[in-house]
Amino acid sequence: MKAVLLSLLLAGFLFSCEEKKEETAMETPKEDPAMEQFRTNVETTKKMIDAFIEEDTTAMAMYVTDDFIWSPPSVGRDSLSRSEWISSMQSFMDSYDEITLTDPLFYAGLSEEQQPNGDVRAYGLWKSKFAESGKDQMLKWYSVFFFNEEGKIAHQAEWYDTADLSREIE
Repeated sequence: MKAVLLSLLLAGFLFSCEEKKEETAMETPKEDPAMEQFRTNVETTKKMIDAFIEEDTTAMAMYVTDDFIWSPPSVGRDSLSRSEWISSMQSFMDSYDEITLTDPLFYAGLSEEQQPNGDVRAYGLWKSKFAESGKDQMLKWYSVFFFNEEGKIAHQAEWYDTADLSREIE
């Protein structure tokens, strides 16, 4: 009799544990809306980067606002307009071939309170060939893409060593 009662008690215990397990599995925590927006904005960032790799400034421009501001790493050049950005991108495309971004990493932009805000921080290594010489070129790159409420890039700030733009890899 003790064995039967002990078996029933053990079965009841196992059954109650199984119920809790199922309840926990059914509960899905809601993701932070800023992180949901970040994931959407990463996809937009990737599409804009793909358009750059395809050397298509028209497609690139689709992902930025009309009043887009570009902050390049060059000293003395800041807050450039959309048209200046497009012109600079086209100049880069004319000077380099086989443009690729290797090992891209995308992280959430942060507010002043160090909380995700939907913006995108991107890191990577741009590889290309000088159009004139065919020599390889590499550029370590960091950029922050700031988005508006409609999901378009309103501002891009970039950092890289501008000397790398003229340095050939042996």
